[in-house]
Amino acid sequence: MSTKGKKGWIIAFVLPCVVLFCLVYAIPFIMVITTSFCNYTLTQAPAFQGLENFKIIFADYDFVVSIVNTLKWVLIQSTIHVTFGFVMALILRRKPKGWKFVRVAYVIPNIIPTAATAVMFSLLLNPSFGIVKMIYEKLGLNTSQVVNLFGNSKYAFLTVTATWVFYSGFNMLIFLGEMGAISPDIYEAAMIDGATAGQADRYITIPLMKNAFGTCVILASVAMVSQFDIIYMTTKGGPGNATLNLPMYLYKIITLENNYGKANAVGVVQILLGLLLVILIQKLFNQKKELQEA
Repeated sequence: MSTKGKKGWIIAFVLPCVVLFCLVYAIPFIMVITTSFCNYTLTQAPAFQGLENFKIIFADYDFVVSIVNTLKWVLIQSTIHVTFGFVMALILRRKPKGWKFVRVAYVIPNIIPTAATAVMFSLLLNPSFGIVKMIYEKLGLNTSQVVNLFGNSKYAFLTVTATWVFYSGFNMLIFLGEMGAISPDIYEAAMIDGATAGQADRYITIPLMKNAFGTCVILASVAMVSQFDIIYMTTKGGPGNATLNLPMYLYKIITLENNYGKANAVGVVQILLGLLLVILIQKLFNQKKELQEA
C-alpha cells in the first residue's frame, strides 16, 4: 500500500473520533467559557458583560462555602482512599488466607453506581426505619432520640464523607499493579541483609510507590471536585449549606435562578480548580522524585 493510501486509512479511522470529541467535549467546553462572560438566562440571549458573573459568585457566601467544602473533601478523601488502598495492597501482596475473596470484595463497591450507594445509605440511616433505629430498639433505648444523620448540620458532612470510604478498591488495584512490577530480587537481597518485612516495605516498597501515590491522589481529587450524585440524593447540599460543594452550587443556580451565564462561571472555576489541583499534585510528586534522584 502506498504512503498516500495509508494516510487515507489513518484519516478515515481518526476523523470520526475527532468529530465526536469536538461535538461532545470541545464545542461545549468553548461554549461554557464564552457564555460565562455573558448575561445569559432562560429569557435572555447571551449578552457580553465581562467579569460580572465572576464578581457575583465570588461575593456569594454560599459559593465560598462550596469551595471550602470541596477542598475539605479533596483532602479527606484523597488521604483516606489512598491510605486504605495502599494498606490493603500491602496486606494482599503477601497473599494471606482468603486474599482472593478479600480482593474481589474490596473492589465490589467501585462497581456499584454511586447513586445506588446514596440510596442504600439513605435507607440504612433513615431515622424512621433504618439500622440505627433498629439498634436503639435492640438495646432498649428511646428511639425518638435517633438522629437524622443526613439532616443534622452537625453530622451531615461526616456522614456524606463516610459513604465514600469504601470507594478505594481501584486505588488498591493500582498499588497492587505497581508492587507487582517490583523485582523480587530486591526483596531477596534485603532479606539476606537482615531486613524485616516491615523494613522492606518502609525502605523499598513505599519509595517505589511514588508514581502510584501521585496517580491515586489525582484520581481521588478530581472525583471529589466533580462529585454530585451522592450529595444530591442524600442531602442536596444541606442542611443549610453544610454539604454544599461546587457541582451542587452550580446545579442550584441552574434550577433555582435559571442563570446559565452565572452557572457557567461556576463551571469555569470548577475546571480551573481541578486543573490547579492536578498540577500541584504532579509538582509535589515530581519534586519528591527529583530530591530522591539528587
